[in-house]
Amino acid sequence: MVPKSKRTSVTRRWHRFFGAGSAIFVVFLVVTGLLLNHSHSLTLDQKRVSNPLLLAWYGLGSPEKLKHFAVASNWLSFTGTRVYLNGSAVTNVAEGVGAVSSGGMFIAASGAELLLLDKAGNLVERQPWGPPGAGPIDALGQLENGVVVVRSGEQLWLADAEMLTWQLSDGPVNSPSWSFPGTAPDALRQAVIEQYRGHGLSLERMLLDIHSGRIFGTAGVIIYDLFALALGFLAISGLILWLRGRRNVRRNGRFKEQ
Repeated sequence: MVPKSKRTSVTRRWHRFFGAGSAIFVVFLVVTGLLLNHSHSLTLDQKRVSNPLLLAWYGLGSPEKLKHFAVASNWLSFTGTRVYLNGSAVTNVAEGVGAVSSGGMFIAASGAELLLLDKAGNLVERQPWGPPGAGPIDALGQLENGVVVVRSGEQLWLADAEMLTWQLSDGPVNSPSWSFPGTAPDALRQAVIEQYRGHGLSLERMLLDIHSGRIFGTAGVIIYDLFALALGFLAISGLILWLRGRRNVRRNGRFKEQ
């Protein structure tokens, strides 16, 4: 049988070990908990995290593909499946290839469709691309007289004035002005990235995930569970040591009386 003094010594060593290991964790929980309790007064829900590494960790990094097209003193931007007018999201389209202005409207093209937008960015019409014998749209442009032209493989297609029908060009076309991506102002580019990220990552959300361990995924939750068990052991071992101490005090008191 293990002597009581030996058992007490082992309990104390484990108690000290878990206490030292959990001290930083406890302080961490206290600090994040206090911040979250005062989240409203500190406006943590309105403050956004801008660190690119943290945003990438949450899957909110910058878009892989971002194209900007200058159109009649405006900018039409494409990223992912979204279209943006002057930094504000207006509609959806997949893989934008170009944009022009004609008849008081913006025309944006993807490989499979054309979008007609008014000057405010409202979608007027969505036209599937598919004249007989035509392949996907490779480029969008305009002739000197303003006629909208599409390049599809080696073919050039010309639109009528109402953008309703397309005619295959049967001869040379004089130097169409093709729509190419340009370098947008930094402020507009940043506005598009923020729109792409949605509302972004709030400081409150990040603190909640840190406080719960979810910021590290399943591994973080398991680690926090282990720390919670360690705290439970501290509570139990502390209670055991306290009860043994009281018992020893009483025993020593009886010995003195005798």
